[in-house]
Amino acid sequence: MPTPRRTKTARAKPSGSKAAGAKTGAKAAGTRTAQPRKARRPGPTPVEVPEDGRLWLLDVPFQTRPPGAVYDRARKVHVYSGPELLPELLPYRSQPFSWRRWLEDDLNGGPATLPDDLRPAPAMEPRPMQTEGAAAILAVARSEHGGTGARGMLLTDDVGTGKTLTAWLGILGVARDRGATNVLVLVDRPRQITVPHWVRTIRATGTEGLRVLICSPDELAHLLVRGRPRWRMDLVIADESHLYRNVETQRVQRFRRITRFADEHHKAPFVLNMTATPANHPAELTYLAPLLAQVHAEPTARWANFGERLAESGMPLVKNYGRWVWNERAAADPAEQSASTARLRGWLSEASPPLTLHRAAPWGPAPLDLMPVQLDLSEQAAYRTAWSAFQQAIADLAADRAVRSNPSAGVARGGAAVLRLRQKASMIRATTTAQWAVSTVAAGRQALISCEFLSAAAEPIADAVEASGVRVARLYGTAVSGKDLEAERLLFQRGLAPVVVFTPTTSLSLHAREMLGDGTFATDQPREGLMHNVRYSGLAGRQILGRSHRDGQVCPWWLAYAQNSVEETIAQIMIGRFKSANDTAGADSETLTAIAEALGVSWLPIDLLVGHGSDG
Repeated sequence: MPTPRRTKTARAKPSGSKAAGAKTGAKAAGTRTAQPRKARRPGPTPVEVPEDGRLWLLDVPFQTRPPGAVYDRARKVHVYSGPELLPELLPYRSQPFSWRRWLEDDLNGGPATLPDDLRPAPAMEPRPMQTEGAAAILAVARSEHGGTGARGMLLTDDVGTGKTLTAWLGILGVARDRGATNVLVLVDRPRQITVPHWVRTIRATGTEGLRVLICSPDELAHLLVRGRPRWRMDLVIADESHLYRNVETQRVQRFRRITRFADEHHKAPFVLNMTATPANHPAELTYLAPLLAQVHAEPTARWANFGERLAESGMPLVKNYGRWVWNERAAADPAEQSASTARLRGWLSEASPPLTLHRAAPWGPAPLDLMPVQLDLSEQAAYRTAWSAFQQAIADLAADRAVRSNPSAGVARGGAAVLRLRQKASMIRATTTAQWAVSTVAAGRQALISCEFLSAAAEPIADAVEASGVRVARLYGTAVSGKDLEAERLLFQRGLAPVVVFTPTTSLSLHAREMLGDGTFATDQPREGLMHNVRYSGLAGRQILGRSHRDGQVCPWWLAYAQNSVEETIAQIMIGRFKSANDTAGADSETLTAIAEALGVSWLPIDLLVGHGSDG
C-alpha cells in the first residue's frame, strides 16, 4: 500500500511578532508595503548634432550599408554628420515631405536646400470639376456645426476624376482661411508609387508656405513619440480613408492619435477623407465617427463604439463574431439595407453645405464583360481535384464535433480552405492569361493584368509572358525586395514594357496619355485590362477598373473565370457589382452572402471572404 503523502502546512507566526504586527498595521491603515522599483535601463544615446555642420538623416534600403553613414539606434535611422552630404550618400538623402526630412530639419534648426529640392514640376491645369470640388471643400471648412467649424469632409468622387488635385486645391484654400501651417497627407501603398504621385501634384500646384508631410500607413509609428503625436497637424488629407475602418488594428489606433480623433471638435484638425469606395458596410465607416458626432452635436466619445451607436439610432444591425452586421431581417431585404445606408449618407449630405461630395466620371463606367476560359483535359482534372479537396475539407469541418459545438472554431480553417481553392484555380488559368496578354500586345494594345495573389498568379503569369519575348512591368512586392515600383510603372506608361502585372487596387495610374512627372506623357496606345482573380468585393473591383479607365481615357476590362466551375457562378454574381456606380456601402454584404452560398460556406462570417490579399 503506498505511503500517504505528507501535506505541508504553513507554520503560524506568533500574533505578537514584528512581521505580523506590521502586516496587520498595513492592512488597518489601508496601505501597501512599498516595493523597490527596478532601475530602468537607459536607452541608446542619439548621435549628436554637430556644432559646425549638419546631421543628415538618410533613407537607406534594408540590409544596405552606405559608406560613411552610421546607424542611430535611438532614432532608428541611418545618419551622416558633416557640413555637406557626401556625393556617394546623395541617393540616400531623406525625401522631401518625408518624416525623416521633418525630423532632420527640426534637429538642425531648419532646412538645407540642395539643387534637387528646387527641381520644378510641370504645371497642372485644373479642370472645372476640380476647381468646383475645391470650392466645396472650402465651403465646408467655413461652415459651423455645433458652434464651431466643421472638422472634416468626405470626398467620394469616382475613380479617375482627379481627386488628388481637387483635394490639394481645397486644402490650400482651407489653410489660407484658417491660418494653418502643418499639413499631413496619408497615402495608400505601395508608397514607391503613391508618394511620388502626391509630391508631383503638390510641387506643380505649390505649397504656399505650408509645411507638408506625406506618409503611408506603414510609417505612422514614426509620427508618434511615446504614443503622442510628434508633430501637431492643422490639416489632414486621408487618401483611401477606408484603410482606417478596422478599429482593432495598430494602423487605425495610430491614425486616431495623430489626427486627434478624440479631441473636442473645436480643437481637432480639419480632416479631408478621400475614397471612391467608402465601405463594404455602414458599420465600417468608423473613420467618420468624429464628423458624425459633430453633426449630431455629440462628443466623439459617444461614437467610440460605432456599430452600437448606429444600432441605437435605429440601424438594423447586430453584433456577430465581434463585428456589426445586418440583422436577420435586413440581411434578407436589400431594400432595407439601401434605405439604412441612404439614411446614414443623409446625415452628411443634408447638412448645409453638404459634408460629403460625390461626382460620377463624365466619361461613363468602364466597358466590362466576362471572359470564360475553357480548360483543357489536364486542367479540368486539376480543377476537379482542387474542388474535391475543398469540398472534403468543408465536410470534415461539418463532421468535427468541436466545430459543431463551437462554430467559431472552424472559421479560420474554413477561410483557409476557401483561400487554397482560389489559389489552385488561379494557378490553373495562369498560362491562358499569359497567352491573352501576348495576343493583346500583338493586336497593338497595352495589356493590364490584375492579380490578387503573388505566387499563384502574378509571378507565373509575368514569367510566362516574358518567356514569350514580351517585356513585363511587375507592380507587386514591397520595398524590402529592393524593387523600384515607380520605375516599373513608368516602363509600362512609356511603352517600354507593353504588359503590366499588378496587385494594388488603389492609388495607381496606368491610363493612356497620363502626364508624367517630367512633363512628358504616357503612350496613347489603347489599354485593355483583365482581372485574373475576380475580387469578392465590388468596392475593390471598381477600384481596379479605375487604374486605367480614368481621366477621360476609356479602357475595356474582362473578368476571367474557368468555364463550368464555381468561378463562373461567382464571376456572374460580381460583374453587376463592379459595374455599379452608385453608393455601395452595404451592397457588398448581399454579394458576399451569395458567394458564400455558392461555395457552400454560408456559415462563415462573410467579411472573411474579402481581404486575403496576396499570398506572398
